[in-house]
Amino acid sequence: MRAIPRRLQPPSGVKLLPPEEILKNRSHDIILDANGAFTGRMYSITSEGLLPARGMSVRLLTDGGMAAQTTTDDTGLFTVTGLPQQADVGGIFASGPAGIVVYGVRMVPASPEFPADREIDVESAVVQVVDSPLAQQLIRGGIGTRDLRFNGPVTVEDNKFPYGEGPIATSIGHDSVQIAADGKVYGQVNLLDERTGRLREVLSMRVYFLHDGVEIGSARVAPNGAFSVPGLQPGIHALVGVGRDGVFAIGVEVLPFKAAAMNAANGFVPVRLMLTTEIAVAPVGAANINSENFGEFFDPAIAALAEPMGPAAAAAAAAPAAPGAAGVGGAGGGSGGGGGLLGPLLIGGAIGGIGGAIIAEGDPATPSK
Repeated sequence: MRAIPRRLQPPSGVKLLPPEEILKNRSHDIILDANGAFTGRMYSITSEGLLPARGMSVRLLTDGGMAAQTTTDDTGLFTVTGLPQQADVGGIFASGPAGIVVYGVRMVPASPEFPADREIDVESAVVQVVDSPLAQQLIRGGIGTRDLRFNGPVTVEDNKFPYGEGPIATSIGHDSVQIAADGKVYGQVNLLDERTGRLREVLSMRVYFLHDGVEIGSARVAPNGAFSVPGLQPGIHALVGVGRDGVFAIGVEVLPFKAAAMNAANGFVPVRLMLTTEIAVAPVGAANINSENFGEFFDPAIAALAEPMGPAAAAAAAAPAAPGAAGVGGAGGGSGGGGGLLGPLLIGGAIGGIGGAIIAEGDPATPSK
């Protein structure tokens, strides 16, 4: 069995895995063009549709420091340029009037294997204002101390682990997930080794679903990266992950399960499922965000606003909508989820070209150049 630093032993019941058992079917890659640049867009999922997250301070974190900083414009767009033409693992952290968002990425220079052919490289849904205090409180309570795992020389064994591949992750290209037939929401946390960009086993992380400022579900992440949470209702949520392996926080819309749709001849045919039926996100590693530099990113005063709710209040907040209430349909049909708070903050038209609509496999997530 491979040795790991004594300071970060696996929790009881968690074991190290061989490389072939690590989930690797999602990509967290951002392709840099010839100028070392990429373009992104931040937005809020609200009951009124997708609204641009304007005025967000966006920071790109690498090697324990800030590689770039910029601000989203009135349409939620931002551009980072002048990055080195080399593969690197980092994190994106953004905060502003719309809320917060944080997740890990792997940056790769353009090549025939990795063409820079996306008009928008990153499209991310933020954690709404109503959920941001509790998200920060959870992160502050469980964040790791420095990088105690990927801080040594790369070994032959380290290079046997896989890179992520396949459809782009929820954090950089989608905003919705469908409840499975068994009533659970499934997902995977893809832990990026900050030295190699390869995916590693998860030793210490828990995920939390928040809705209207209340924690409504949580689960421990398995060593291969998998997790599942039962009992979630359709609507707009925040998904937060925290542990010694890193942190993330993204917005996501949970859609109801639909097994089939009626065709014109009154027969049943399979519905067009989303490109992905599970959430995938990479955390920002402890080398970039940890308990020692937490205050540089998160505002403790905001986190202090989160007051834990009792079981009765939490159950009421998570209860299904009353008959006749607005249902969930694409990005505009959420069950509220704080849209009333975000409306005054984000006055403007909904974003075109992206959304939580169910799409067929093979449909592009964004237009090509």
